[in-house]
Amino acid sequence: MKTVFRNLLHFEGMLAVTAYAVTTLLLLADVISREVWSHSIFGAQKIAVFSAIIAAALGLAIATGNNAHFRAGFADGLLPFRWADRLGDLVSAALFAGLAWYALQFVIESYRFNDKAEVLYFPLWPLQAVFPYAFASASFKHIVYLFDPELKKLAEPGD
Repeated sequence: MKTVFRNLLHFEGMLAVTAYAVTTLLLLADVISREVWSHSIFGAQKIAVFSAIIAAALGLAIATGNNAHFRAGFADGLLPFRWADRLGDLVSAALFAGLAWYALQFVIESYRFNDKAEVLYFPLWPLQAVFPYAFASASFKHIVYLFDPELKKLAEPGD
């Protein structure tokens, strides 16, 4: 399972870095184009925003996989038993599974209604699909943590 986790994090990291690189390159090219030729690149800003949204959504799954996400530290003393972390993983897995379900329903409706991006007029549902994926990935990781809490230590130096 450790290898699957590492490969999944590596894959998600590569996608997020690619999305941020696309964002950076498009915005840089657009600025240079405006400064040199006084014309912007059609759709560059819009695509850059979509790319940044994709990278941010993947960041949720990456943070969960690295056990680096926000957690409710105020509740640490409320459940002073050794299963508190596992209970947190169970609640988090259920929450993310619910979010994945509703995000999937949103993407399906976007597909059915043929929602298109403003200005560029391409379908939005392929871009929106990152949300159910990210939520489902986070849910999966919490389920795995529930049964194997040692995997939370993957992000520690020297591992």
